[in-house]
Amino acid sequence: MDYPQNELIARLLADTCEIWGSEGNVQVHHIRALADAGLQSSDWARATLHRRRKAVVACDTCHDRIHSEGPTRPLTQ
Repeated sequence: MDYPQNELIARLLADTCEIWGSEGNVQVHHIRALADAGLQSSDWARATLHRRRKAVVACDTCHDRIHSEGPTRPLTQ
C-alpha cells in the first residue's frame, strides 16, 4: 500500500524545487486546504494545484517568497 507521506518523502529526497526546478536546500510549504491555493495566482499555487496536494517542495528562496506574500484570508474565521 502506498501512503501519502511516502510520496512526500520521495519528493523531499529528490531535493528539487517543484516551483523553479533548482536543486538543494528544499523545504515543504503546507497549506490548510487545497482550495486556499485556488485563491492565489502565484507559481507556488499553480504547482500545488497541478499536483493536487496540500504541500509543495520549495527551495529556500521560493519558500521565503511564499511567506512574504502573506495569507489571502485571516487564519481565524
